[in-house]
Amino acid sequence: MGDLKNYLAARLESILFLYGPKSSGKTTLLYRLCDELDRESRYEVKFLNLRKIFLENYEDFLKVFFKAREEESGLTVGTRRKYSLFGLFHLDAFTEKVLKKKEEDPFLVMERELASLVKRGKQPVIIIDELHKLRGVYMANGQRELINELMNFFVAMTKESHLCQVIIASSDAFFIKEVYVDSKLRKTSEFMSLSYLKREQVDEWLNNLEKYSAIKDYTLSGDEIEFIWNTVGGSPWEIQSILGQLFQKPLAEIVDKIKRERSAMIVDIIRRDRSRREPLLRMFRDRPLIRASELMDAPAEVLGQLVHDNILSYDPVDGTYGLQGRSMEWGVRDYFEQVQA
Repeated sequence: MGDLKNYLAARLESILFLYGPKSSGKTTLLYRLCDELDRESRYEVKFLNLRKIFLENYEDFLKVFFKAREEESGLTVGTRRKYSLFGLFHLDAFTEKVLKKKEEDPFLVMERELASLVKRGKQPVIIIDELHKLRGVYMANGQRELINELMNFFVAMTKESHLCQVIIASSDAFFIKEVYVDSKLRKTSEFMSLSYLKREQVDEWLNNLEKYSAIKDYTLSGDEIEFIWNTVGGSPWEIQSILGQLFQKPLAEIVDKIKRERSAMIVDIIRRDRSRREPLLRMFRDRPLIRASELMDAPAEVLGQLVHDNILSYDPVDGTYGLQGRSMEWGVRDYFEQVQA
């Protein structure tokens, strides 16, 4: 959170890309940031989570990014805040009409609102989660890809016009890689990796269940905390899943189920293309992190699919591949132990 606040306190010069393995807490962190910024009157936060939004064409883009002002009339402040998560920019009736008729440039509409906010003493902050979902959507003329035009717009608004700050999060490692190798975007962007929790953070959490998870009348022993750490490491989602089951099942049963599920997942993944996937995953059996330069002979499409399937994670800045969390390490080891047996 401190790094995000430092970015916002700096001059409006660059886009910030927040990336990291699946379920490392990116979305949760962004919601917390929005809550904190809402308490500071100088910020005007425009937050959009594309994770569960279906986007197929340009018309879908207009519906998601723009909302008519009258649609919010009569809503309470709290309801209006939640409602605005589905529309970054507000339209009057005339602008809405000409946008739908494709007689107005949506980027000019956005720029006018940002300039108006700055004129009123506000600091606009645009936050978009899972921006890569805009891939394959084209502008009204069908020739320009929307995501490219949107990135150019963000560069103009941050680096050139200094009208707003932009934070983009994505769990798609190869989307971040494309951005990182794009010389124009690389020069106008900052990259922040959000990894899993460290051991001391997990210890703090699990030793204070009431404080951090509102769990009363339950205390984990040191051995149980060690057991959880050795199974799922610092994966917040998996730790929370374990905590949610503690009142129904013994910890050993919960952990055993996780290991069996990961092992079955690896079996299924390898079965689809055993001749190419098995040798590649064998490399990660005792080395959970491998530099991309060591995988030059690996089929690029296989690496890409394993990342897409959340078996491997990829850090484009460090140029490293790794298994997607400690539980996946268990799955890979168990698979090869079964093969050898």
